[in-house]
Amino acid sequence: MQQGGALKALNIIHKALMTGQILFATVCIYLTYTKTIDSPAKDLDRVLQVAALVITAAGIFAGMSFFKKKLLHLRGMQTSTKEKFNQYRSACIVQWALLEGPSIFCIICFFLTGNYAFLALMVVVLFLFAVTAPSKLKVQLQLQISEAELDEL
Repeated sequence: MQQGGALKALNIIHKALMTGQILFATVCIYLTYTKTIDSPAKDLDRVLQVAALVITAAGIFAGMSFFKKKLLHLRGMQTSTKEKFNQYRSACIVQWALLEGPSIFCIICFFLTGNYAFLALMVVVLFLFAVTAPSKLKVQLQLQISEAELDEL
């Protein structure tokens, strides 16, 4: 990889995961809006609302907690910058998975019920997902490494 390639690769993973969520939501919105497929589970609306809220809250909490614990662990490690970054990448992917799961669940709930409240919740999760995007400065601050060390990756 070229200099800074590891961070670019992590950014590509983040953007791909985000794009997947947006595309899936777009297809479901189109199918629901055009009434191509009738919402098959309108009677489950209330149950799915509660489930979506619980799953979303749990996913956000678990993702943020896991990531914070992993960062504290990484800062205390006495290993190479490359090893720290590899573990940082793993922590990011786990955090994104814990955010993407509730987002996909909300999209599926919308598709099943036609209730746009699920899309609103998905947008909130998608916003949090976007905020977790890696940047050079963010990685430097979170791992407490220099710009030169990050450029070597």
